[in-house]
Amino acid sequence: MPAQMPAIPWHKPRKADPRQPLSRTVIVETAVRVLDAEGLTGVTMRRVAQELGTGPASLYAHVSNKEELFDLMLERVVSEIRLPLRPEPERWKEQITEICFEAQRVLTSHRDVSLVSLGTIPVGESQLRITEFMLDLLLQVGLPPQVAAWALDGLGQIIDTDAYESWVYTERLARGTDLGAYFDQLRGYLHDLPTDRFPVLQRLAGTMVAGDGDQRYAFKIEVFLRGLESFLPANAPAPAAAPAPAGPASDEHAWHGPSGGTGGTGS
Repeated sequence: MPAQMPAIPWHKPRKADPRQPLSRTVIVETAVRVLDAEGLTGVTMRRVAQELGTGPASLYAHVSNKEELFDLMLERVVSEIRLPLRPEPERWKEQITEICFEAQRVLTSHRDVSLVSLGTIPVGESQLRITEFMLDLLLQVGLPPQVAAWALDGLGQIIDTDAYESWVYTERLARGTDLGAYFDQLRGYLHDLPTDRFPVLQRLAGTMVAGDGDQRYAFKIEVFLRGLESFLPANAPAPAAAPAPAGPASDEHAWHGPSGGTGGTGS
């Protein structure tokens, strides 16, 4: 049986009374449902209490405030992220890329929850299991500890900002915006810029808007990982290529979720 996690100092202690019908787990699950339906701005203590058929004061017995509720919601969402079964240093770039795409898949399935991740340090158990895996992988490759630690911060920002931007585009589509037409118009606008002031932009109008979201995301990750390679010792083994995953992980490279079982595509 795994050892118990320490309590997060700034979170309210859990209620231990099993007779209490309202629990932190129930509150968080309800808040995530509100998030999925209405976005982060729709999640308030009053709104969650309304869903539970109670008053906001009942929630404060289990959650200190909305900030803590957001932290707990993020932890709940991150628990859906699957990891490879084990670190494989010989294909570290590919594994990091797979994890980044998996994290993006989960975060974008919960609207704009990535905004919470952008403003917090990962301390929940589900978040720490990802940090532990990636840190272990980067250290096994031969990166210096400080470089590996800071690399996780940079990768987290790439994941969070891309997930939020993806959500923004999804919202535009939901409002009826034709993104294809929008980028066609943008290409035309750049092409029509005055050549005497914007010669490069005008010449590369098509290049500037080329590629879909996954291609651009994979490019950002690859640029970051190539930078990390410059910190590797000279005798480090050459890594495998890191193509962007086209879909769920293959059977050859099994994944596991927070329960430790081998994963399907589950969310």
